[in-house]
Amino acid sequence: MTATASKRDASASSIRSAATSYYLLVAATTILAVIGLAMVLSSSSILSIKQTDGNPYALFMIQAAAMTVGLVALIIGSRLSVKTWKRLAPVVLLGSLVLLVLVYLVGSASGGNKNWLPIGPVTIQPSEIGKLAIALYLGVVLSTFRNELTSLKRALVPGGIGAGAVLILVLAGHDMGTAMVMALMIAAAYWVAGLPARFFGLFAIVGGVGVMYLLQQGTSRMARINTFFSDTCDVQGDCQQTTHAEWALASGGLWGLGPGMSREKWGGLPVADSDFIFAVLGEEYGIVGTLLVLAAFAMIVVAVTRIVSRSRDPFVQIAGAAIGFWIVGQACLNIAVVIGLAPPTGVPLPILSSGGSSLIMSMTAIGVLMAFARNEPGAQQAFAARSSVIKRSLTVLSRGRRG
Repeated sequence: MTATASKRDASASSIRSAATSYYLLVAATTILAVIGLAMVLSSSSILSIKQTDGNPYALFMIQAAAMTVGLVALIIGSRLSVKTWKRLAPVVLLGSLVLLVLVYLVGSASGGNKNWLPIGPVTIQPSEIGKLAIALYLGVVLSTFRNELTSLKRALVPGGIGAGAVLILVLAGHDMGTAMVMALMIAAAYWVAGLPARFFGLFAIVGGVGVMYLLQQGTSRMARINTFFSDTCDVQGDCQQTTHAEWALASGGLWGLGPGMSREKWGGLPVADSDFIFAVLGEEYGIVGTLLVLAAFAMIVVAVTRIVSRSRDPFVQIAGAAIGFWIVGQACLNIAVVIGLAPPTGVPLPILSSGGSSLIMSMTAIGVLMAFARNEPGAQQAFAARSSVIKRSLTVLSRGRRG
């Protein structure tokens, strides 16, 4: 092989690798979306029968509709430019703040959290929009003032004001699980932006005091904590969900009981289609199924790491890190609860759990990451090269048919 050919092959390989982040996101999202629909169909069927006088597909159809909307949002979002996402940041932030205020004023409560807003025939969860708002807003603000984050004032103004307003409104609805995810996002954004480490220690102390205060304000929260650290509890009461989740995972074994064959979804797990859907996955598809889902989230980790490390745009780096911590951090928190490493928090498993607002906004967030991946150095050349190869292949095939 000549030196020229070697250089050409190395260049082609470099161009192809530039699009790796994008394809990792496509593969991970496809895996999670397909498995998510299958698991919601299985885990929600019993509840659907009870709620709709015998229709086992009622909740699944709602999820399928949300998936359709989410896919449209993902495709559109992935095609928007980075500049467009920057311009949308204040619009998304303002919209989420207005909706969160409406939730506080006229919203409805579920599971002890006031985080739902009825709009006509549908009910939305504005806190999910707030997650995207935090990521985009901090991406714009912190990238602008990145070199000035040396004082507490600049760290809090203006970045902390907007993100803090969303966080406070979510906490006003007693949704501590979502607030924890948002706190992770904010920490990730500031870390990538280069905030000095001493400020993280200060914020950790303040956050710890705030968490202790909030735990004292809700009896259900303290009950969950006490149950988690207790040696004994009522299997049909306080620790019903966590105990039956462990039983589901244990009974699944390596290969699982088979599609639709979960026993715990018949009443052992009250929220089998949402917070504890990972347990039903393990019961029906075994360790193999759970590892496939974990591999998909690992792909997202690799893709986000590549985006943050390879991009030259601070906005992409900061917003991408925040979104990555949202999707993967929330997944880790949900799975930790299911396997008994954390007390119940009420956060769903992104893309898999039932819930239209969570699904649509998670898919939108993946679309933003795809837009960022399309703008990695060399990515556009990779897509152009792929398009050229496809066109040449089609030309060869058409000529062969004519011949």
